[in-house]
Amino acid sequence: MIVSKLSSIIISALMSTSPETTPTPIKDQEIHSPASQNRSSFKYLGKSPSLQPMGCYVGKLAEKWQFPSDHLPIGITVDGTHILSWNVLDEAYMDWVIEKNSQGLSPSLIEDEHVYIGDSTLTVRDQHVVRLILETINHPTHPRQLLSLQECGPAFLEELRAHLPKNFSVISHHGEGLVFDTTLFECLEGKAVVNIFSEQPARAIQEVLLRNIKTNTQLRIINGHLPGNPDGPGRYEFAQYIHKTHNPAVTTIAMGDMNFNELEMADAMNKAFSNESPFTMHTPYCTNITPFVYNSKAIDHFFIYSPKKATTTISTPEQIMAELPAIAALLNE
Repeated sequence: MIVSKLSSIIISALMSTSPETTPTPIKDQEIHSPASQNRSSFKYLGKSPSLQPMGCYVGKLAEKWQFPSDHLPIGITVDGTHILSWNVLDEAYMDWVIEKNSQGLSPSLIEDEHVYIGDSTLTVRDQHVVRLILETINHPTHPRQLLSLQECGPAFLEELRAHLPKNFSVISHHGEGLVFDTTLFECLEGKAVVNIFSEQPARAIQEVLLRNIKTNTQLRIINGHLPGNPDGPGRYEFAQYIHKTHNPAVTTIAMGDMNFNELEMADAMNKAFSNESPFTMHTPYCTNITPFVYNSKAIDHFFIYSPKKATTTISTPEQIMAELPAIAALLNE
């Protein structure tokens, strides 16, 4: 069982001027209707302990990886709303998994299901991912009402929209998608924001402003997929953007595939907010594998701010989807 090792790194990210950002409207927006225990490991070097990020050597898992994405989803419940974040793996990047085998996941279920359906760009794997999203939306104890997805290809999004319950909508742009229950939330605004990342100025993050229908309060969602250069400034630029645009009156959740581990992202928020951040950081478990090193790593996170202290509970893999516990155990020995 992974539950005993499950954790949330909750860091009150304890500011400098951020780069100019240019919000652009989401032109392809489509609305369809049809806490946590603190886990940090210490590595002792001489007399001084050095905080180490989560993760361990997992090697080439290959056939053991019976899951349709190279990222694991993470979940959290915030004031009763069940939320999920997941990089679902765009088929356009499949060469990193198969040809380059950068994470040791070839052969695996990802490769087995990378089969195009007819003359389309939809794959059997895409359909599997959609089924898992439907499963997590209909979970018996923790049905997801808000889902932040990264690396969403056009064919995948079309398939997802075709199979979602009628009370769910999708807003998408630049490969990121936000899925939400329209009986609980109303979309007030959706936009893509560019010119955040100096190394990739065209790379966008997704922002959506929702209204909680029951409480008539606003919820700001930042769905981010940060640049993957481990030596690049992406994490600092993302944190600076959060700081620059922070509205103390609005509950804000920033989440996604951040491509940096929990200590690196905490450091970025520390610097952006001069050690006075109102956000808490939640990192449940390892979700991915370092290319060509084959160490597990935790690079998917939640940053949460609420004008009133929010009640947050990290989801266990069992509370997300049935296939997840066995796979999560591979990365969280």
